[in-house]
Amino acid sequence: MPNKIDFQFLKRTLIFFVVALILSIGMVFAGIYYEDEKIAEHNKAKSSLSSAHARYSKLVKDIDLIHLYTESYKEFKKSGLIGPERRLSWIETLESVNEVLQLPQLNYSLAPQEEFSRPKFKAAKKILVSSTPMELTMHLLHEEDIFTVFEGIEKSIDNLFSVDSCSIKRKKQGANLLSTKEANLTSSCLIRWITVDVQSK
Repeated sequence: MPNKIDFQFLKRTLIFFVVALILSIGMVFAGIYYEDEKIAEHNKAKSSLSSAHARYSKLVKDIDLIHLYTESYKEFKKSGLIGPERRLSWIETLESVNEVLQLPQLNYSLAPQEEFSRPKFKAAKKILVSSTPMELTMHLLHEEDIFTVFEGIEKSIDNLFSVDSCSIKRKKQGANLLSTKEANLTSSCLIRWITVDVQSK
């Protein structure tokens, strides 16, 4: 005789099974959501850390640049490139160079300071580049003396200068032999002493 199916018992079993399945599925989705949240938080924290590291690196670089430019500024100011004219230093340098070279004659004259101008040259904003023209008249024993003068100036002072023009003429026309005691050549040169003024406003 076949066994009778207890539908009431089977119904309860199916209900428990469905509830358990729903709970299991819910826990799986909850776990996935939780994992996604943690991954998102991790990525956000990682991004924040990278951003903080980038800001820190930029800050360190900026500090290094400030230190570098500050030291360079101090050196340029000490040398006389930045700041007011140093006419006395320029004159003393020329006289000191001539004491060593003993040229027959070296005369100089300084003109008023003016704005430094060159083709395609443009100074940055708040930076004023000026030049002081100086005309040199020299009596030379030989042509190399003029290069020796400029080398002596360059070694004796840190100021920046440029040579605009130079002309050399034989003092005695038609003389075949050069004197070792008297000037054989005359030279006229125009140089410019460069100074920079950094405007704070």
